[in-house]
Amino acid sequence: MKEFSSSLIFHFNALSTKQESELVAGFFTEHSSVPFVFFFLAEYSSIVLFSTITAIFFFGGYNLPEIFVNESFINLQAVILGLKTCIFCFMFVLFRATLPRLRYDGLIELCWLNLLPIAVALILLVPSILVAFDIAPY
Repeated sequence: MKEFSSSLIFHFNALSTKQESELVAGFFTEHSSVPFVFFFLAEYSSIVLFSTITAIFFFGGYNLPEIFVNESFINLQAVILGLKTCIFCFMFVLFRATLPRLRYDGLIELCWLNLLPIAVALILLVPSILVAFDIAPY
């Protein structure tokens, strides 16, 4: 994994969007039966989506680590991506269950005043270092 800090920022932002929707969850009392099921289906499908994006962008997608060699005729790419997605879904649910929720103002302050400058600095700093030391992958 090449960009560990970027993956942490992405995963934390994905977690914080879920906390925001839990803080203003008035739809739990306003809707019943089918709309309630659709809300929960949307919540859990977003967990799977963010986990799949994390697995693809930051952890090699369907590629096996270098220590494993697949010499059979069975294509394991879908299984590997599914396992990585399941691991990140488990981590997502584990973090949501164990970490305390932030208040909305603290969450906004953390994301805008701390994480956004770090992300912008990484966007500018990493390519600059790659070009300056002539180690860019092109």
